[in-house]
Amino acid sequence: MTESDHDTIDVDLAAAEEAEGRDALLLALDAFEGPLALLLDLARAKKIDIAKLSVAEIADQYLAFIADAHAQNMELASDYLVMAAWLALLKSRLLLPKPHLPEDEPDQQQLADALKLKLMRLELARAAAKRLDAMPQLNRDVFLNGMPRPTVLTKTAAWTAELYHLLGAYCAERAKSVRRRAYRTFARRAFPLESARRKLEQALVNLRDWQTINAVAPASEAGPDAPPVESYLASTFGAALELAREGKMDLRQAEAFAPLFVRARPASEPAP
Repeated sequence: MTESDHDTIDVDLAAAEEAEGRDALLLALDAFEGPLALLLDLARAKKIDIAKLSVAEIADQYLAFIADAHAQNMELASDYLVMAAWLALLKSRLLLPKPHLPEDEPDQQQLADALKLKLMRLELARAAAKRLDAMPQLNRDVFLNGMPRPTVLTKTAAWTAELYHLLGAYCAERAKSVRRRAYRTFARRAFPLESARRKLEQALVNLRDWQTINAVAPASEAGPDAPPVESYLASTFGAALELAREGKMDLRQAEAFAPLFVRARPASEPAP
């Protein structure tokens, strides 16, 4: 029990507090004059210096009050005895030194606070246990399904986007498709210029009159790996220009985009 516990103990002193006049114990001390009940209340409220009170004088006046013929009420006498004992206890606390406790040893107040905290935690744990027990329990309040079915989760996406984000996503997707369809070059087989020149030189023997270049171009081959028809005509045209530069062939064209005619240069005509 701590000091604060002593100060807060309630004692039924109704007989002493209700005593008036000649039945009341009136003290006449150096530091106080009045009823003993009032002195005890002031001492508890720490509104009077107990150190200045003489417990011996209080005891003498109490004994004189008991010896008086007017104090025949034993209940009243016992209440005043309790009050005097309280005053003696309060003053003894001021005079006696407080017990010295080791630094690592908690005092009584700390032990009381720790015990109070443990009791609060215990009460909280009990309340939590009651709440858990009140909840539905498996195999007591609820039971498992004997034929469980798989849980199917259906997710519904809600898209929110502005025009800027839509355009950005469209451009990104288009860029992916463009990268997938990147331009690739294919190696195409061409009719060799040397072959076209050789065939054209062989045809110069019978090429006395003007003929279109398409007529003297070699015939195209058939097959998936054969050069295109345009390649034969282009190689023949290149070979005809070389032969004309060497003075072995004449070229003639009436106007732009008109048919091109070729012939073997006569031996009597000098090269230009």
